Amino acid sequence: MAPTLPVKRLLSTFSFEFPLLSRGKAVVFIIAVIVPGLALAFRTVMIAVAATMGGSSESREVRQAVALDPANPQLHYRLGRVDGYSMDPSEVQDGLKQLRQATELAPTQPEYWSGLASACESAGDTTCADRAMQRTLSLAPYTPRYRWNAANDELARGRADQALSEFRKLLEMDPGYAPETFRLCLKSVGDPGKVFRSVLLNREDPQLNFSFINYLVYHGQGADAYPVWQATFAMNKTFPLSLAGPYLEWLIRQGPDQEAVSAWRDLESHGIIRKPPDDSDGNLVFNGGFEEPLLKMGFGWRVHMEPYTRVELDDSGPYAGNRSARVAFTVSRNDNDEPLFEFVPVTPGHSYRLQAFVRSEDITSDSGPLLRVTDPKCSGCLDVSTEGTVGTTNWHPVSVSFSTGPMTHQVQISVWRPRCLSFPSDISGSFWVDAVDLKDDTASKGPVLKASAPSS
Repeated sequence: MAPTLPVKRLLSTFSFEFPLLSRGKAVVFIIAVIVPGLALAFRTVMIAVAATMGGSSESREVRQAVALDPANPQLHYRLGRVDGYSMDPSEVQDGLKQLRQATELAPTQPEYWSGLASACESAGDTTCADRAMQRTLSLAPYTPRYRWNAANDELARGRADQALSEFRKLLEMDPGYAPETFRLCLKSVGDPGKVFRSVLLNREDPQLNFSFINYLVYHGQGADAYPVWQATFAMNKTFPLSLAGPYLEWLIRQGPDQEAVSAWRDLESHGIIRKPPDDSDGNLVFNGGFEEPLLKMGFGWRVHMEPYTRVELDDSGPYAGNRSARVAFTVSRNDNDEPLFEFVPVTPGHSYRLQAFVRSEDITSDSGPLLRVTDPKCSGCLDVSTEGTVGTTNWHPVSVSFSTGPMTHQVQISVWRPRCLSFPSDISGSFWVDAVDLKDDTASKGPVLKASAPSS
């Protein structure tokens, strides 16, 4: 029984000391782990709250966000941008301060420098604006929106040459800015030639050149586009015909006649338009045998879309070559129809002879399709036509001779069906035309026969 007492004492001592040791460790654990964890969690919550408030457009809330997370440059930037739109001068000045703070906290962030440049520009501090914009461009030299801002700032200060230089760099990065660039440059400089030389010359980019040409056309300055056209062809680059379409149409309908002809020849000589091999020498009609697709622009065949008339190239039994043009009157009607036509350059005061081969099938009206020649810019100056074709006929020639007046530089050749004034009036059936040929007949010693104007 003697050993019992020491053992009990030992156990008592042990059981007494263990809780004290555990409590000490717990305190150390709390100080070392839990308190920092709680502090980190609190800090995380504050940052999250600050980020949420910082997304507000209200100055008060963004300011509170800055107070919660003062080391966050994005919040200083946000507050600077919000205060920059304030009507209160003191808030505007504070906005500048906040933007400067953002650049100090994150000096390699171009967005913050760009914001500071805009704010300084608005405040009239050009030195600050220049320094901030230069810093922006040095950090992000190939970001288009910063280059756009720089170009606009130069324009706002009246430094046109520097602005044009910035716009040139901008379009090298992103041609999508072209329309707005042209608008601002032309509005500021006013001289299309200077804008072209400063922004586009030697760029070797036909598409961008045509963007400028077509911008001039659409905004009433087509007369200034021809030098750009010439510079574009001097590149010896290929491009789709569709790029040239708007300017070519303007030239033919409104521009100088000689420039229209020269532009068409440029397209042919550079292979943008392929001259059909079956077009005979001296024939002024382009694609007179319809062997190539209809261009529907320039001095090529065009189709006037009408609801009851269909135009197509037909390879079933042409007069010559592989195809002819077919005009189908699909629903019986009695209208003036001009479904197929072409503008042809001519010389004033000359005599010409138009000839073509035509056939028909089941043309019901006494007023059948014919070939008509008019002056598209002077309706009363020229209007002659061949005889109409009715019923069902085999291939046969039709022709008409005429002379141009002193101001006629182009004629319109068309398949025309004049409205019928007698019974049966409605027309249906099909009409084919092939081998359309227009030649200068001035040298002929025979008399020039003028056809009478067609009935309307």
